[in-house]
Amino acid sequence: MAERTARRPVAPADPTVTDDRDWVVVFSGTPWANGAHRQHALARELTVDHRVLFVDPAGHLPRWRLRVRRVADGLWQCAGPALLPLGRHVPPVNRVNRWFAALRLRRWFRRHADSVRLLWLDEDLAAPVAARLDASAVVYDATDLDWTFTRPWNRRHLRRALHSAVGAADLVLASSSALPERMPAVDPAPVVLANGCDPEHFSPDGPVAPWLAGLRRPLIGYSGAVDTRAFDAELVAEVARAHPEWTFVLIGPSTRAGRAPLLHLSNVQMVDAVGFAEVPNILRACDVTVIPYRVGSLVDYVHPKKCYEYLALGKPVVATPLPALRALADVIALADDAAGFAAAIGAALDDAGTPEQVARRRAVAARNSWSVRGVRLRSLLAGLPR
Repeated sequence: MAERTARRPVAPADPTVTDDRDWVVVFSGTPWANGAHRQHALARELTVDHRVLFVDPAGHLPRWRLRVRRVADGLWQCAGPALLPLGRHVPPVNRVNRWFAALRLRRWFRRHADSVRLLWLDEDLAAPVAARLDASAVVYDATDLDWTFTRPWNRRHLRRALHSAVGAADLVLASSSALPERMPAVDPAPVVLANGCDPEHFSPDGPVAPWLAGLRRPLIGYSGAVDTRAFDAELVAEVARAHPEWTFVLIGPSTRAGRAPLLHLSNVQMVDAVGFAEVPNILRACDVTVIPYRVGSLVDYVHPKKCYEYLALGKPVVATPLPALRALADVIALADDAAGFAAAIGAALDDAGTPEQVARRRAVAARNSWSVRGVRLRSLLAGLPR
């Protein structure tokens, strides 16, 4: 992207050869293989002036070996070691696993005669490593509220982990303006570093998935999980029944409960999870894009990065009034019930694609790109202890 800072030449596989950049160790709750999320975008931005070791979350089964492989310039992925199973559910097991992971990583860094400048946590359960890796500073990135992803009986464990992660950090970031008020109090207060997008990947100019030619237009597109946690399937089903002339294209993994209200609706096409490279090819064909998330639920703190991805494509966006999206009300349409949502889609279909409107949407996306977020991030990190 045009605003991205120039990167160094590709480093050799041995991270200690001809590369004197400081290390950032990222303990993430999302594996590197899932690579299209906030964690992955910010890790890439960190490599502008750091070497980054991205540690995958521990799996359900023990994994004793420490495996490190280079995945990009200045970026290595580590399969997170774990001594025992069930760390996500049993606090003593989690502490043992984190002690074991920190032990193995300290040995790895000693072999390379290097030390850790910055420890980055976006997984609450990784908080115990903060006291064991001797980093100069700790950053906690509140990508999400992890405890909302688990069953009620496990929430106390994960809430305590959140308090520990926040308490261990020198800098707390939040992915949404609606997150800080839902987090433990901390001084200084969390800094909002909102989600972003890759405008080049979501360019309006590019191929369109050929199978969409067989669907009846207009097409209403959505990209993301179809579940009961955030996605309001009842809202979509009501709009789809009221407007059988519209075809809804829902791209992403679904749960049985999430898709249940949409079954037997002939104008709702559900596409299972596709690769990140394929998502723009589907959305380019859509006339309107939507974010039908539940408001007033456990997760209405989210700042969906899909909003900027839709705008980067130049598409009109209709969303429920999530707190983090209200600041965009001058460029997207917000509606909180089925009748309003349908009316907003209808209005967008009537006036969706003048060159001025497309340019305005893309300008908003460009101002919220990951590279712009990276510039802000690096300025924040510059003030941390060395």
